Amino acid sequence: MTRNVTSAAKVAVLYALFATLWILFSDLAVETLLPSPQVRAIAQTYKGLAFVVITAGLLLAMVLKGNNALEKANDMDSLTGLHSMTMFVRTLNLTIRQLKPNEQLILGYLDIDDFKRINDAIGFEKADAFLRDLAQALNDALLPGSFASRLHADQFASFAKITNEYDMDEHMQDIQRMYTHLAKDYGIESTCCISIALYPQDGSTAKELMVSATEALNVAKEKKNAIQYHDKALTEKAMQRRQMMLDLRNAIDNGGLSVVYQPKYDLDTLNVNGVEVLVRWNHPTKGYIAPDVFIPLAENHGLTGAISKLVINKVANELSPTNLLGNQIKAIAVNVSAAEFNNAEEMQELVRFIKEQKAIAPYINIEITETATLDNLNNSVEVISSLQQSGIAISIDDFGTGYTSLAMLKDLTVDEIKIDRSYISEVENDDRSRTIISAIIAMTNSFGINLVAEGVETESQLKILQKMGCQQAQGYYLGRPMPVQQLLQHLI
Repeated sequence: MTRNVTSAAKVAVLYALFATLWILFSDLAVETLLPSPQVRAIAQTYKGLAFVVITAGLLLAMVLKGNNALEKANDMDSLTGLHSMTMFVRTLNLTIRQLKPNEQLILGYLDIDDFKRINDAIGFEKADAFLRDLAQALNDALLPGSFASRLHADQFASFAKITNEYDMDEHMQDIQRMYTHLAKDYGIESTCCISIALYPQDGSTAKELMVSATEALNVAKEKKNAIQYHDKALTEKAMQRRQMMLDLRNAIDNGGLSVVYQPKYDLDTLNVNGVEVLVRWNHPTKGYIAPDVFIPLAENHGLTGAISKLVINKVANELSPTNLLGNQIKAIAVNVSAAEFNNAEEMQELVRFIKEQKAIAPYINIEITETATLDNLNNSVEVISSLQQSGIAISIDDFGTGYTSLAMLKDLTVDEIKIDRSYISEVENDDRSRTIISAIIAMTNSFGINLVAEGVETESQLKILQKMGCQQAQGYYLGRPMPVQQLLQHLI
């Protein structure tokens, strides 16, 4: 109301000022420039018409400017600066009409649990500041190309086109974690609910999608701190992933993960001269969970560093008391994920932790996949050099699966490479596989790089590799992954 009165007063003042100046100066101009009384009379008539036309034009411009400002204000939420609900619905409808037949869209709602309690706890002014900061944090955390809005007092919405580049379940959990962190910064214990509707599965118009998202949100609000898809099957899948993540954290913290050792054999003597350490998870209710299921989960949640430390600590506890180190076991290969390898801080922390395990540190090799080194070759060169300066050897796993396998050896001064099992499985029957293996053997010999054939599963494969001059091998034919007590018996 105050803003409207102020705007009207401005218009009145400007009109009065213009009218006064027009009357004074136009009359003076007519008297000075036109000596004839008849001409002056005609001029006075047209002067009045000109005044009417000019003032009408000025008033029209001011009204249009005011309308534009009003429309802009209606398009934005005054508290948070996000788009208004009206603008959100309009843009959502437009975006849906412009989608191609194979494109999908995700609509998400975020609703604060018990927002009234926040108002009561920190006051309205601080609660408004919290909403402003939440809007900014939400805008920063959303997927690229997202369109965000504040729909109601404590309810936010956004939509974006779906791409395979992002894990939607993980993204929603990131949003919840962001919210929890912000709430703690304000000294409040608060959670939020998120609901998701997908185009075209849950609606083909903005109205239908928003109804679906609202229905899902109502279910989520009954649970509190929940993520709810309109499609119940997707919700169940997300809940299972979330529970598995909680179980994995618990397994890391409370000894739920174990390690096994797969021997590596010298192909001249067929004696064991090293081991690869593999992590295992025997879930208390789900049983054995494969590494290719829980390791990507750990990568997405930043837990690979904790798993690497756990593995090294278990190896130190299990192998240090034996007399195997330096005798039958001259190298201990520990797998490091691509995410961990390409994180400088995590690798520095891992090296520090390895050095603390003095009994096993001289024998540790870090094993990484070839694709991890190809993600950022320049970075890989620096990391490998740093590790080698720290006395840690580097092994490249799954060699031959990357698009620059052979050429990369001139840039990466690695200590060992492991030929991918896909070549070994075909070595008996495929001339091309034998030719590639022969080339790798010749090249590694020239560079002084140790070579391991992985996935040896038959006697015939073993004999062919021995004849070709391969240095080491591992695989089920020679020895399966085994716990430490079985390893001790195997080496006696």
